[in-house]
Amino acid sequence: MYNKLKHIEGVNLLPREVVGPALVGSVEYFKGEKSTYHGSLVATTHRLFMNLEDHDMVCVEEISFKDITRVTVEDLLMVGHILHLWQNDKLLVSIKSISEGKLDKFLEFYYKYRAQHAEAAERNEALA
Repeated sequence: MYNKLKHIEGVNLLPREVVGPALVGSVEYFKGEKSTYHGSLVATTHRLFMNLEDHDMVCVEEISFKDITRVTVEDLLMVGHILHLWQNDKLLVSIKSISEGKLDKFLEFYYKYRAQHAEAAERNEALA
């Protein structure tokens, strides 16, 4: 099951979309009420995917770059790094106890492609 969390199976990628780094750990998902799962965040060049393990199945949720307005990182002594994804003042997802994947590489990849995605959206708006 662990290896399935690092990949996004059954997802149709967009043309020229590339899968990047994944973080595996304890995911707190704030849709309605808070739920905690063993899961992962997988970055691509166009969006993020959240894989949640639930009763020996992996559920995949897509998170659009445009839905994420802020990213914060906490470093707690006993827990380690905690990555938070926000939409305005609402916490969307947190992942802690990151067991695999380098947080720095994940964030570098995310920021690079998030910026490219934002630039492309601005160009498209200007042309419209």
